[in-house]
Amino acid sequence: MLKIRKNMVLKKSSWRSGLLSHLSACALALTYAWLISQSDYVRTGLQFIAPVIIILFVHLTWMAAFDRLQPGFSSDLFRQTTQSAVWMCLLITGYSIIAPMPSKAAGDSFEGLLVVLICLAMLSAVIAILTLIIRYGFKLARYVYSSLKKTPDGSDGGNDTRLFDFGSLGVAFLLLGISSLEGLPNTYSFAASNRSVASTFIPKSPDVVWQTLQTATSPQFLLPQALRYFPQPVEVTIDEGTALGALRKVKMSGREGTGYLTLQVTQRNENHVRFDVLSDTSPYAQWIAYKSLTYEVIPMGTVTQLNVSLEYERLLSPAWFFNYAMKGAAYLAMGVLADDVKARAQSPDA
Repeated sequence: MLKIRKNMVLKKSSWRSGLLSHLSACALALTYAWLISQSDYVRTGLQFIAPVIIILFVHLTWMAAFDRLQPGFSSDLFRQTTQSAVWMCLLITGYSIIAPMPSKAAGDSFEGLLVVLICLAMLSAVIAILTLIIRYGFKLARYVYSSLKKTPDGSDGGNDTRLFDFGSLGVAFLLLGISSLEGLPNTYSFAASNRSVASTFIPKSPDVVWQTLQTATSPQFLLPQALRYFPQPVEVTIDEGTALGALRKVKMSGREGTGYLTLQVTQRNENHVRFDVLSDTSPYAQWIAYKSLTYEVIPMGTVTQLNVSLEYERLLSPAWFFNYAMKGAAYLAMGVLADDVKARAQSPDA
């Protein structure tokens, strides 16, 4: 009976200790990220990758303080680091989704908090994915290492993994340190220019489509779920059509605040019109730099194909995450614009 009670006390103490280590790791990582967000390195790997180093180091220090650096400790270390990152991602992303819109919030201070929440959600997603990659990469490396150590009789040679523990830990810190330098001046970066294209077929003549393109509206249909939490066009304050030199100014609003996207027609022929971005004060401007928006109208017998493309520059690192995230979001947004033109072209008033 005493033994059972003692085991229960030890488990409870271990659970509290583990929870405290997770909270400490996440708190220090988020504090570091906040400090970096106030600097010129907010869009670099120092903002989105380096917090993983802090979480890993906190758990390592915690294990050392409780004399838990026994052979095989790296497995537990990477597991706890991954748990901290995943729980942080789930909690922050979940709260940023359910947080109220600015219209329901009290004042500009809450809008500022929402900006922080969205940035933290992106940060925690990068951290969670990266720690999962590290953890399962470690498990694969450990399997290979154990296979190479096996003796002719099939044993693992005593299962002394201390060399592997420190070796894998050193490799993890080295790779994370190098990755944290992405986006810094005089270090390295990957291609930032991108283009996303969405297409639709409209059962109308090209003339009707061009007539529809003379005006822009805010889509009245249901947006894709992934776009509902991002700034959206709510008003077109200037709309001079699609003639060469025409201006179009769109008010963008969302939980992160309000701003304006100003465009001008710089190319126009019978098949396409290109709007170049003159200025962008929308909430998107801190993550992505819009370059141009192009509508291409292609006659195809009884229908007209409409291609809507966006050229933009990714402002955030790491590229392995934000290239795909932004390309996917841009594709969905261009699909919304294409569907909006199709819906208006097919309306009875067209």
